[in-house]
Amino acid sequence: MTLAEIQSATINPLIAREAYEHAAKRLDDALQTKAAFEQKAFTLFGGYLTISLALLAASGAAYDSQRLRHLFIPFLVTGIIFVVGDIMFMVALKARNYGALASHPDMWLNTGVIDGPDSVLPTMLAYITFYHQERIDTSVARNEAKAKWIESGIWLGIVAPAIFIVLVVIF
Repeated sequence: MTLAEIQSATINPLIAREAYEHAAKRLDDALQTKAAFEQKAFTLFGGYLTISLALLAASGAAYDSQRLRHLFIPFLVTGIIFVVGDIMFMVALKARNYGALASHPDMWLNTGVIDGPDSVLPTMLAYITFYHQERIDTSVARNEAKAKWIESGIWLGIVAPAIFIVLVVIF
């Protein structure tokens, strides 16, 4: 339904309440998913940072050692791979707009609404449900983007040891 259709419709109060509750739960699900993704990205960021620092330090030590100099490139490249993974997790953690669970006070602070009869409530619930759809769509799209960045960073961490082994064999 469009806003004009909602405005001209006869809204069933029970259906309006149920629709609103389902939309609010769906938006809450998307916001909880956001929090879970951010927790995962933050945890992986810390782990990758530790690994990358160790690998880059090992590359420096290998470079300084005549006997281990052949390991300089494998350690350096693998450390850089983990740094790139860290960057992907940072992008996933970047602040983005998400839908809010609550409606803006401007929706309610209007003559005929705030001072209106009880019959205004089902229409307002229908309006809020309508706007929740946009909030849900925005939140889901943001979560999908976070998931892609996190997944890409994880894949880098999975392939990095194989790249390290190949580079050790080559060098």
